[in-house]
Amino acid sequence: MTGTKVWCGEVTDVALAALRWLGEHRAEFRLPDASLESRHDRDRTLRPLGELARLTHVVARQDALGEEGRRLTAELFDFAWRETGRGEVLATIAHREPFATYPLELYAVFARAGLRHHGLDAQLRHITGTRMWRTAERDATRTLAVLAAERDAGLTQHREPLAVLPDTWLGGGAEPWSFTAAAGYAATHTVFHLTDWCTDPGGLSAALREHLRLWLPAWLACSVEAGHWDLTGELLAVAAVLPEPVDVVLAWTALASAQCADGAVAETAEWNHDDADFHHRYHSTLVMAFSAALTARRSLDEQDRS
Repeated sequence: MTGTKVWCGEVTDVALAALRWLGEHRAEFRLPDASLESRHDRDRTLRPLGELARLTHVVARQDALGEEGRRLTAELFDFAWRETGRGEVLATIAHREPFATYPLELYAVFARAGLRHHGLDAQLRHITGTRMWRTAERDATRTLAVLAAERDAGLTQHREPLAVLPDTWLGGGAEPWSFTAAAGYAATHTVFHLTDWCTDPGGLSAALREHLRLWLPAWLACSVEAGHWDLTGELLAVAAVLPEPVDVVLAWTALASAQCADGAVAETAEWNHDDADFHHRYHSTLVMAFSAALTARRSLDEQDRS
């Protein structure tokens, strides 16, 4: 990957700054007292907590950020597990909304890490074995997310992921110039679910890898030009999993420049100031740490091989 040796130290620095900000704002991820009530906004409560768990877990698995990175990710991941009542919150929701997928998706990362709630395990085995679960009408990218969660939780996948892939924007061969922010997020998440969050290049076919190698630079350039830092970070994570090199130095330079003095990065340039709302900064800051850890890991592996 062109330039990653130059960038190893820099991406480590931006990742640690992002993790420090997340640690300092950990209280913002706490579930409200009404988190089990149906009227709460899941996108502002459970979703941020689940994203915190998922991405800090991936960062920790890279083990590319030294002792401070190990400490920060462990603290944040443990915090997220405790906030779920060690799975009890998710079990309660799954009992109330048996065919909702999000309790499984949130739980899967904890199960992958060996943190189990045995009552929820039993519920999920029953729910995912029903005809309703198997025949639910979800879009293709969502289906890939559910299949990945089933895998991580140790459940039988209700479909073969490669059978779903042609129905996605990326896997279906949509014209590369039809790229938009929505298409970009669909593409990055297709890759995330096929590659175990950009840690397993073998999840991508040779044809898909070549397609990404050819077009990812253009999509990155579009995202950088638009000041869409959250999507830029996700595309950089995709670049890190491709076996063939992609020059990411300019994109990383732009993204690092967008990081605020406190370590956060906003979703878009519009919100790129130190007093921006938490909900316009937490995800892009998580993505910054995630993509930087992947890039640093790749750089270290390349140095070991050289």
